[in-house]
Amino acid sequence: MARANRNQRSCARCHRDLPGCSCGGGGRGHARRSARLGRGRDPGGADRISALPDDLLIQILNRLGCAAAAARTGLLSRRWRGLWTRLPDLVLREVAPGSLHAALARLAAAFELEPRARPRLLDVGASCYRIFSPAQIAALLNAAATLQPENLAVTFTVQVFGLVPGGVVMLPRLDGTRSITLDVQGVNLITPELGDMPDLESLSLRCYDVVLARLLDRCSALRSLSISISHLDRGSITVNLPLLEELVLSATAPLRRVVIVAPRLKKLTFEARAGVLYYMAPDVEDLSWQCSNRASRVRFGDIWCLRNVTIKTSERQEPLQHSPPSHTLSLGIWESQVFVQEAAAPSFEHYVSSLFPVANISALELCINSCGHVYGAMVLHLLEVYASIKRLKLDIPKFHGRILCTASCPCIQLNNWTSQTVSLTHLNEMEIKGVRGEDHEIDMLKVILRSAARLERVTITFKTKSKQHIRRFSSKVQSILKSHPSVNCKFYHWSGEPVLSA
Repeated sequence: MARANRNQRSCARCHRDLPGCSCGGGGRGHARRSARLGRGRDPGGADRISALPDDLLIQILNRLGCAAAAARTGLLSRRWRGLWTRLPDLVLREVAPGSLHAALARLAAAFELEPRARPRLLDVGASCYRIFSPAQIAALLNAAATLQPENLAVTFTVQVFGLVPGGVVMLPRLDGTRSITLDVQGVNLITPELGDMPDLESLSLRCYDVVLARLLDRCSALRSLSISISHLDRGSITVNLPLLEELVLSATAPLRRVVIVAPRLKKLTFEARAGVLYYMAPDVEDLSWQCSNRASRVRFGDIWCLRNVTIKTSERQEPLQHSPPSHTLSLGIWESQVFVQEAAAPSFEHYVSSLFPVANISALELCINSCGHVYGAMVLHLLEVYASIKRLKLDIPKFHGRILCTASCPCIQLNNWTSQTVSLTHLNEMEIKGVRGEDHEIDMLKVILRSAARLERVTITFKTKSKQHIRRFSSKVQSILKSHPSVNCKFYHWSGEPVLSA
């Protein structure tokens, strides 16, 4: 009897037996657990959830979005054990190397024992603090080849000692896989000597090298390609894919030459520090091209240098859906630190055309980082080069450490630009953001107004907070606009609040 009393559970508050406890104290947790464990059971005690068919249980587990969490549900019921190996989306993230190896071995064994529909996704990866060995990476890829998933994503870092490479891993044949994402750092991946991947349609390589470049030659059906380059020995890359429709190429390493042969290419995104781009893709509809880090060589006169170039496809107008695509050219221009003219320095237009010979520039955007120099001559020179533009935007960011130019400054001695006239027959919209209210800005505006007969809209945003400068500049512009009645001009403060309209 004493043993029975010792084994009997009692309330921690009133010390009564739990079945008869009504104080709501220590029995509260027990009541919650009982209700939770009893949930899903009918009055007769049957487990209705476990009675569901396997296909429905697999859909429930798949919504967890994590294969490890799905595997842990086997602790609740024997009925759920092993169902995680049949998930259509197998996501294994932040799993320790040993546990991941065991999980992949279990998946491969289950697949070989009972062949079934291949998984829709196999996504395995870990952060950089989880270090894997080359043998573990090779086992992972071999398991992926056994499972033959439709989509494969691998993200790992292999331990490297000093300057010694982490090792060499053979990339197995992945027949039937339609999408592959590889981001394996610290190991050299090599491709099989023979065999094609006719089913592969999408490929993303985060660590591209010359060896992986051979993989492209075996992807004849590839339609989407994404490449990230941080180091490339030869500095050149060639992409020759007849069915390719989308290409994203990003490089932090300098590139000397990029050749793209893709007659069906529709979307091209290119971002690099340097490089000359040649492409044979007449049907490109969506273009984004950016190149930077060549400012020390590309100059205008002794002052202005080019930091970055961006070319993007402009938005199509509804009535002109079948017209050739137009492009927006954006130039980041800075002042040189040293006023030295290089004899072999290329001009702006020669540099841009040599990098990317694109036609139909409909919009020109200039971001001019000036600490006080007159930029009117440089702007007019670019307008002469791109005289067919329809939209012009000038952005003069706020720059600390402003200087005042003297009469002998090179920016003032650049010809008599205030008396020039540029033929801007298509320009109908202009925006100037960051106006300081200075006289040389009025002079530049005069030249553009008398050069653009079809100009309709002008938007001016002041950087200065001086009401006197704003009033003075606005009055001068209004006086000039009397000779151009078709132009609608609006003024704004830097905060976006309107000043007045003319």
